[in-house]
Amino acid sequence: MNATKGFWKHTDNGHIYAIECTPFGQIKGACGPLDKDNLPDLETCEYGKDILIWIESTMTEGKLRRFNAEPMVKEGY
Repeated sequence: MNATKGFWKHTDNGHIYAIECTPFGQIKGACGPLDKDNLPDLETCEYGKDILIWIESTMTEGKLRRFNAEPMVKEGY
C-alpha cells in the first residue's frame, strides 16, 4: 500500500513537519521541524519514529494543520 506524505504546520509556533501516513490515516513516520524557506521533497525526507508520540498527541490537540508549500517562482519567469 502506498503511503500518504504531506507537510503539517504547528498552529502555535509555525514549525513545519513532514508526516507519512498509511492510506487509513495511521502515522508511520515524521521528520522536523523543517526550514520553512527550504522545504525538502516529501519523497526524500527521512521519516523516523522518534517524534511519533509527540506528533500524534499534537494532532489530537488540533495543533497541527495541513500545510501546502508554495512552489518556488524564479524572477523573470
